Amino acid sequence: MGAADVSIVVVTWECAGHLPALLDSVDSRLGGDVELVVVDNDSADDPESVLRDRDRPGQVRFSQMGENAGFGAAANAGLELACGDAVVFLNPDTQLLDSGLLDLARFALERNCLAGPRLLGATGDAQPSAAGSPVGFWPWFGALVPGAVQPLLLRRRTEPWRLGSSTRVCWLSGACIAGPRQTLARLGPFDPTIHMYAEDMDLGLRAAAAGVESWFCPELARVVHRRRASSERRWPEGPERVAAVNRRAVVRAAFGRSAERRAWRAERTRLRLRLLAKRALRRPAAAESRELAALRGAP
Repeated sequence: MGAADVSIVVVTWECAGHLPALLDSVDSRLGGDVELVVVDNDSADDPESVLRDRDRPGQVRFSQMGENAGFGAAANAGLELACGDAVVFLNPDTQLLDSGLLDLARFALERNCLAGPRLLGATGDAQPSAAGSPVGFWPWFGALVPGAVQPLLLRRRTEPWRLGSSTRVCWLSGACIAGPRQTLARLGPFDPTIHMYAEDMDLGLRAAAAGVESWFCPELARVVHRRRASSERRWPEGPERVAAVNRRAVVRAAFGRSAERRAWRAERTRLRLRLLAKRALRRPAAAESRELAALRGAP
């Protein structure tokens, strides 16, 4: 597979400042032939001018939604414009560390699946980018036994993002997901009613119900993800409550209210134990405090 067979779809909202670094990494790592589709949710910082000022060999398509329609609706619009056999949804606050995105796209095409790379923070730390089932026994096991000390075989069920080789997972982070264009179109791919957060979980669960697997492929590609380029502008007080509400709704729709309630009790238990452990070790625990408060307040 060549770069010309792959389309990258990027959704922007008030994050044009991140685009040059992303575009530099795409052009240098993938050779510049890959098609780029940028869909903007009515930003005030003019991301189109960033694209206009660049001379790149690959096809560039820009679309303006005319309103902040949310990630899912804009990503779906980008898919409709894409021409590649494989499509990669890529956040604007990411950078490619290697040429593995082409291998990731090839993997997705060969298996007719969704595929995600290793996501790394700005300091090189691995990010939680792939997950096991949100319901059943394993969320409770993960709450009681930290993933860092679990046997590798069990991490696949609880925190597969810690693994070093390709494994099937329940869902993948929306910061970078590759899939066959026709399969993605058949799946939606995203629920346009979810403005932001949990649309990736929803996609993974619906894909599994339709017989489409999700695979975490850390050895194929590595991508830096700086996180919250748009969400902190959208929710200055923090997006935790929105994320909690959306995730509860997605799990409830997929598995029913009883399973969802048990899942959220497990998640609250996990956060409480992490909070207690961090406080005992005198480590910062603000993130866990915010998430726990959001879970308590989410209907």
